[in-house]
Amino acid sequence: MNAKIKFLEVVLSDLVSNRDTLELELNRILNDDNSPVIHKKIDFDKVLGEISENNNKIHILSEYLNSLANLEPNAENNNND
Repeated sequence: MNAKIKFLEVVLSDLVSNRDTLELELNRILNDDNSPVIHKKIDFDKVLGEISENNNKIHILSEYLNSLANLEPNAENNNND
């Protein structure tokens, strides 16, 4: 089970890193004065949607990791009995 948790932690770390990159992109879009407003709006909506999807994945994976982490000590205690 420990290998599964470590793998999921790596995936979670990658998702957080991706979200940070998307937030930087969102900031770039907001500060871009050379782009027409309609293009800016389209890009903003697209990146904001990607951030939202990413946050949902992070939330779900975090809950799953917490549930696995709570199960693991119980499994070790059962093996020691």
